[in-house]
Amino acid sequence: MIGVPTALLIGFLLLLLLLLAARGMAAARDLPSGSDTPLLDALEFAPCPPEFASRIFSPEDSKFVSTTKSPQLAKLFRSERKIVALLWVQQTSTAIQRTMREHVQIARASEDLEFATEVKLLLLYAELMLICGVLFVAIQSAGPLWLRGLAIYADAHSQRLAQVEQSFKAATAARELHGAGVS
Repeated sequence: MIGVPTALLIGFLLLLLLLLAARGMAAARDLPSGSDTPLLDALEFAPCPPEFASRIFSPEDSKFVSTTKSPQLAKLFRSERKIVALLWVQQTSTAIQRTMREHVQIARASEDLEFATEVKLLLLYAELMLICGVLFVAIQSAGPLWLRGLAIYADAHSQRLAQVEQSFKAATAARELHGAGVS
């Protein structure tokens, strides 16, 4: 049996995880009105290429800017890089949610869903939303430079989720054509 302090700690951690996942979902919509970081939430952007996340969260540019010995340039660089990183998180979160919405629509019409596959997709979705929430909060508070590994992980898995959805969509369309008597 676990003690009361342990149960409280577990409850707190679960609540924290839930709040971070909710923050990841909120990042897909826009920033809170109190934010000092204006994002272009009214515009629709194409998904970023895979190397984009690696570059945004890379310390190389920061090292180059620091060699200029200009505090104003360094401050401007950090501010702009933070905005770009937050925009990337917002776009990634939006793409993940769009993919899952499409999947849910197609899955509703499908008659031969596999429970284990659907659970894996749901867990991957929850994990990615949690990571987006963590990235969003961490970028807001500390900037993007130390988050490269987590961002690359989120980018790779969000692309994997999109590929799985495309495969599911193609397989469902093929089954529908075959079921309709078209060969």
